[in-house]
Amino acid sequence: MSDTPVATTEQVSITRTIDASREDVFKAWTDPTQVAAWFGPAQMNTPKEGIRIDLRVGGRYELTMVGGGREFTIGYTITELDEPSLLEMRSDPMPEMGMHEPTIVRVELHDEDGKTRMVFSDGPFPSGGSQHAGAGWNAAFDKLATHLGG
Repeated sequence: MSDTPVATTEQVSITRTIDASREDVFKAWTDPTQVAAWFGPAQMNTPKEGIRIDLRVGGRYELTMVGGGREFTIGYTITELDEPSLLEMRSDPMPEMGMHEPTIVRVELHDEDGKTRMVFSDGPFPSGGSQHAGAGWNAAFDKLATHLGG
């Protein structure tokens, strides 16, 4: 048996229709004050002072979530950007969480009858990791919809 981590193809794919304009949803992803209002699972908060976003290809998207007496910092490098339609980021590896390889977060925003259809994906995850990640993202997107009034 090898100690070398093996990447799998487990993905999280979520599509949500949000009652807000594409521009407003994009700002909710990229403005630190708004990110602080919704990012993270239900039991976690993401204080604004722990958020740094350099909104450009090659820029960093970093934040620290807190909850249950713990802090969890995550960092990304922005790999694609087409405001207000697309944000793609590559995560930093998180070996302490069993993630030895980066994942790719992709957020596509589409106009849909005065609302926004958000097509989200994240992965690949190690075996079993996508279920936990999917639950966390779904909880965050519930907070995002509430934040945007829908």
